[in-house]
Amino acid sequence: MVFVSVLSINSCSESSANQEVVNSESKEIVMKDFGRTVPVGIDKEGDQFRVSFILSAQPYMIKDTKENEVFISMISEAVKNESPVRISLKGNSNEIAKVESPTMEDVRFFKSTLTKEVKTEKGAANRLASVIPDVATLNSLFTQIKNQSCGTTTASSPCITFRYPVDGCYARAHKMRQILNNAGYECEKQFVYGNLRASTGTCCVSWVYHVAILVSFKNASGVVEKRIIDPSLNSTGPITDTAWRAACTNSTCGSTSVSSYANTPGNVYYRSTSGSLLYDNNLVNTNCTLTAFSALSGCSAPVPSTAHCGF
Repeated sequence: MVFVSVLSINSCSESSANQEVVNSESKEIVMKDFGRTVPVGIDKEGDQFRVSFILSAQPYMIKDTKENEVFISMISEAVKNESPVRISLKGNSNEIAKVESPTMEDVRFFKSTLTKEVKTEKGAANRLASVIPDVATLNSLFTQIKNQSCGTTTASSPCITFRYPVDGCYARAHKMRQILNNAGYECEKQFVYGNLRASTGTCCVSWVYHVAILVSFKNASGVVEKRIIDPSLNSTGPITDTAWRAACTNSTCGSTSVSSYANTPGNVYYRSTSGSLLYDNNLVNTNCTLTAFSALSGCSAPVPSTAHCGF
């Protein structure tokens, strides 16, 4: 992976990444500028700050140094106002090396994109069943979703990137919802936030949040229950949301905790910790993100750029 990026939203295509070489302790460090994005959280951890950005599930770090005081202040102010900044990373890492002010166009675009409003879908969406009729149908839908995983012969393009859990959960969840919708069913989504760590069985990933679809079904007694579908964490079948959140806080991968979680309607693409919402009704960002990650597997980070993915 040559280009390092936090996911950013574009009202038009980004120009190619500018590379800047700086000298630090007689070593050349390449900084990659991936453009504008909105920081949605900043927390002190030891001698650095942990920063989260819109869409991206990956944690990013900035060292608590005198040289970074202005950058940290800019990020903190942007989190408070939920406004964009321009960020550069240090080399092939998740370390923030530079922060710059956005343009007025950047600010206008993000202010018009993020909303606190829950959008109600009309038309066909209202005719979808909110409850799956039985366990057999639930398991059949799970199999349909799992068969769309990248690396399988059954997957159509774009495949779902379950084998690359590092990032893109928002796109995976939206694509899973599309499969349910095509089968005549609606779902919710559950977002969980915190210092999250999960194991694939062979490696560990770190997240600032995670999201998957939450479905309702009737059990053998006709009682409605809910389950999470997320083959990136459990490939054997639907699980309870309690078990799912436990899988998001696997202590064998390090210190971990949940700060909060929330359920949303299925059409919500992204929800920040403060409750701001983002939509991708035509799956433009969804399909672009899945395509960008489709060849990847395992826990390697940082993620490739999706700066070209619009909405």
